[in-house]
Amino acid sequence: MKALHVIPSAAPADGGPNVAVRALAEGLAARGVGVTIATTNAAGDGTLDVPLETPVIDGGVVYRFFGRTVPGAWKFSWPLTRWLWSNARRYDVVHVHALFSYATIPGCRAAAHAPVPYVLRPLGTLSEWSLRHRAWKKRPYYSLLERSHLEGAAAIHVTSQSEAGDVARLGFGDRARVIPLGVAVPERSTQRSPAIDRPLRVLFLSRLHEKKNIPTLLRALAAATSPRIGLTIAGDGDAHYRARLSAMVGELGLGDRVRFVGHVDGTAKQALLAESDCLVLPSAHENFGLAVAEALAAALPVIVSPGVALSGAVADAGAGVVVEPNDHALATTLAWAASHPGALIEMGERAWRLARRSLSWDASCARLVDLYTEIAARESRAGRPA
Repeated sequence: MKALHVIPSAAPADGGPNVAVRALAEGLAARGVGVTIATTNAAGDGTLDVPLETPVIDGGVVYRFFGRTVPGAWKFSWPLTRWLWSNARRYDVVHVHALFSYATIPGCRAAAHAPVPYVLRPLGTLSEWSLRHRAWKKRPYYSLLERSHLEGAAAIHVTSQSEAGDVARLGFGDRARVIPLGVAVPERSTQRSPAIDRPLRVLFLSRLHEKKNIPTLLRALAAATSPRIGLTIAGDGDAHYRARLSAMVGELGLGDRVRFVGHVDGTAKQALLAESDCLVLPSAHENFGLAVAEALAAALPVIVSPGVALSGAVADAGAGVVVEPNDHALATTLAWAASHPGALIEMGERAWRLARRSLSWDASCARLVDLYTEIAARESRAGRPA
């Protein structure tokens, strides 16, 4: 079985989907799937220092990076287009990770032309919140391009039941396959120490994006009755939005309680998770919430909004608190967390057990292999126009 994954960027700095696709690809490779990832060299506003248009092997996965033809968030790449059009036919299945980004167009259409069955992963872009955000350009884009890509997909890979509902509302519920993402869940070593004689250390770990409700979090921190709360914001995003958040920190008088550390990965990320007392993610919408899963795996309790797909599992397991993403509710929850350090420790233990039970990569990759095998067997190889 040979699988080609197409994603606009594989840079960890560009968010959780890029981190997830790397781990997913390595898990598939460990199961004997020959995996190639075709992507651009985009990394935020910059570029990755990688060889272009030549195979790079890492973790048993073949990466092929292509330069952007023009700068910009759409990540248009003519070299990527040419390569996909010439090589899609060499694979048994194509897995496209994105909507409303250029790579989706040649990824889906090259597969259809080959013809090779393709799986489309929308990355949460079909939620009601996402479609309303900048609807003036998303609605016509969807009608002109993305609807046809969904219609041509052999399966639509969603990572939660809520995302499956989003797909069903658009008329494609019969193609949705719920396959959650996973995380590496280490063995438990030492228990965390409760925040009794020190400030509560709260961590925000995600992209700096409007849907994450970071301004709400900052206002809630300022309004929380306990001043013994410090917030670390880890993640990159649009430079102008980052500047707005920094200015807001100053306006709210939080300069000594909030620190921005930028994008973190690897051992730096694990160190942040280890030194924090809880993670907070008050997003309007998250089709999965990889940062939440990583926190749970690190035995870190979470404070999340109902819009985070993992919120139901968190509530059922008692692994954190689910709270509406408004100033008052979030401020009250932060104040409660600061005054109940022992409860956070207990939630952390339940968080780790939840991750161990339900969020491993092994189960996700096994289900993907089954999906690939199924659609490769049933899809007609007869050509059709792209």
